Parts: sequence; C-alpha cells; structure tokens
Amino acid sequence: MKKLLSLSVMAIISLISLSFIYELAAANGKEPSGGKVTIIYDAFGKPSDLERGWGYSALVEYDGKRILFDTGGRYEGFKENVNKLKIDLTKIDFVVLSHRHGDHTSGLAYVLEKNPNVVIYAPLETGSFGTPFSAPQALQRQVDLLPEDLQYFDGKVSKDSIDSPWKNKNITRIIDTTEVLPNIFLVRTVSDVKGTLELAEVSMAIKTPKGLAVIVGCSHPGIEKILTKVSEISPNIYTIAGGLHLVDKSDEVVKQTVTNFKDKWKLQRVAAGHCTGHFAQVELTKIFGDKHDHSGLGELITLP
Repeated sequence: MKKLLSLSVMAIISLISLSFIYELAAANGKEPSGGKVTIIYDAFGKPSDLERGWGYSALVEYDGKRILFDTGGRYEGFKENVNKLKIDLTKIDFVVLSHRHGDHTSGLAYVLEKNPNVVIYAPLETGSFGTPFSAPQALQRQVDLLPEDLQYFDGKVSKDSIDSPWKNKNITRIIDTTEVLPNIFLVRTVSDVKGTLELAEVSMAIKTPKGLAVIVGCSHPGIEKILTKVSEISPNIYTIAGGLHLVDKSDEVVKQTVTNFKDKWKLQRVAAGHCTGHFAQVELTKIFGDKHDHSGLGELITLP
C-alpha cells in the first residue's frame, strides 16, 4: 500500500513538473516542441482584411525559435500584414531570403526599420546580397594595341567588391547545407532551368519527430532537385510548404510531380503556396486529400 502511494505521489509530482515546464516555456514565449507556419504574404487565401500580393512570406515558429522566411513583393503590403497579424519583428531570431527576386525581398526594408541588426541568411550569389568581386580570367586578358584607359582596373587584378542593396547589414551567404540552429538547416541549390539559369536559392529544413518539414520560396531549381538535396540530411521528409513553381509546367509534369511527392518522396502532407499554380493545387487535393493543407494568406499550418 505504501509503495503504491509512493508511486502515485511520484506520478503527480512528475505531472506537476511537466506542467510547470510548459507554463514556464509559454511565459517565455517558447514552445517546448512543435510549431507553426503563418502565411504573411501571398496572392490567394480565405476572405480577410489582409493585403494580397504576388510574392511570399511566412513566419516559421518552431521549438521556441521565430524565423521570417522571405518578405513578400510589396513594402506596404508586407508592412500592413505584419501589423494586422501582430507579428513582432523585433523578436525574430533570423531572416531567410530564399533568392534575389523582388517578390521575396521587398519587405526587408521594413524588417530592418524594426530590427536593424537582425541576422539575415541568403544564398551565395555574386552581387545579389553583397559579395567580394574576383575578376574572371577573361577580364584580365592582355590584348595588343589596347589603350591603357580601356583596360579593366588599369590592367591589375581587382580586389573590388559588390555591395548588397542593404549595405552594412548582417547578411550571411549560404554556400552549402548549413545547420544554423540545432535541427534547423538551410540548403542551397542552383537552377539549371531556362529563364532562371544559375539562380541560387535557399530552402529551410526542420527536423521534426515525424520527419523533415521543408520550407521553400519559389523552387526555381526544381522542387524535386531541392528534395534530393534535402534528403541528404534525412530521407524522411514529412511535409513541404511554400512555392513549388508548378504554375508554368505542363499538366503531365504536374501530375507526375504530385504523384512523386506521394510515391517517391513519401510525403505525408503538403502546404503549397505562391507559384504552385491552380492546376497543381487541384492535383494535390486529389492525391493528398485532407493532408493537403490550404496555405493561403493568413493561414496557419501546424508542424509536429
């Protein structure tokens, strides 16, 4: 009887301790585990007073961390949505700019007004986010009869640099897969697709108990190319959220890609946004049913 009473007391103490941990975490604005993705900027969604626009932005909250992924296509629209959603930009841990296009970077000016020293991650790409400039061999070619005033850098090897549009801000360029926080990875891929050839893009992968949650901006390199790179972290991919860039693909390619999500990549959920396209959204519902999380403007997607 005493042993049973002792075990009961220990169980109650454990429950109280666990409750205290959750209450303490909540008081500090942190969740012990799991999280959510809030869509700040996109061109579709349920009726609301939020400003729709072409582009993408999402607030990713996971394990007590708050990450702003992309910043939308219009300064004013992004600013208005951030304020209406009551997002405190002074309390984000870092910003990810998936790639250089304006529909993903235009709200950064507002972020920097509110949080000028925030850490920003962006893909390594000559010039776009500020890089050293190393003159290629072609620029150093010596040609007879060339006047001195027409020689690049007076015929010397340049040690110049190319500024970011956000000069002197804390921008870290991602070269390859990098674990920026425990269980949070940034993954760089490069497009070999006509129209965006050599465009570098960064995606984010979060290790969750059910597998990786992958957040993408526009998937210019190809969503399956991104998933291939992400699978080097873990082959178990739980969900993808963001722009899948299927809007300009043929119906046949879209159908095959969505089928691959289920059969090849074994995705359990999908939360497609931005440049995914109308036809792809319908196909995703056909294949994933209620596991296709509608992720329009203002929507909240739960992460395990």
